[in-house]
Amino acid sequence: MKNTKHFVPILIVGMLTANSTYAATCGACARESTQIMNKIQLVASYAKQAASYSTQLQQYQAQLQNMMLNPSTIMPDDLNKLTRGIGEIMSAGNSIGNTYAEVDSNFSKTYNSPLAGDFADRFRSWTTNSQDTLGSAMRAAGLQRDSYTSDTAALNALWNKSQSSQGTVAAIQTLSEINLEQIQHTRKLEQLLSSQNLATSTFLASQNAKADDNMKQQQNIIKPFHKELVPVEKAEPIRLKLN
Repeated sequence: MKNTKHFVPILIVGMLTANSTYAATCGACARESTQIMNKIQLVASYAKQAASYSTQLQQYQAQLQNMMLNPSTIMPDDLNKLTRGIGEIMSAGNSIGNTYAEVDSNFSKTYNSPLAGDFADRFRSWTTNSQDTLGSAMRAAGLQRDSYTSDTAALNALWNKSQSSQGTVAAIQTLSEINLEQIQHTRKLEQLLSSQNLATSTFLASQNAKADDNMKQQQNIIKPFHKELVPVEKAEPIRLKLN
């Protein structure tokens, strides 16, 4: 009887392993769960970055406001650092948006997830709106965003054009308006990433629940074949009578 407790689990594992369909399904579930967990961790990291970008842009806004109040104190190096910082954050945010539009699109196709497809569309929409902030300001100044290799280069061109045609204060005001819009976009990106993480975590929980149900169903199918081993009673020896 002592060996029976060890024998039953071994039998279950053997039968489940022999069931190729179930084994394949479990393998797919494990791979999917790993993919989802990796995605959750990466999105959480990007959400923290977006929050950091938002804080940095607000600091830039304070500097811009100070420049508008004291235009005579503007130092070229300070202005260059500021435009470079804003441009780098804009590029980084757009990179996140494009990356997750692609990630969600691929995830949607691989795992047939309408939710991921919806988030892919939302990230594309966010990226388009974010890029249009700078694009619209440049078109108003008679410039084209596509003519410049980076957001920083585009901002510098916009600054130079605005300053030469409208003056320093007006140019700072234009840069300030772009920065304010970018703060709002960055906050929306953080919210979108957080919403996606919540939705992805919920999806993972539902997938785990389904996997548990499948396991229970398989166990219920196997149970009738697992009769408890009964020890054979010791038989009396046969005694032969010799004449």
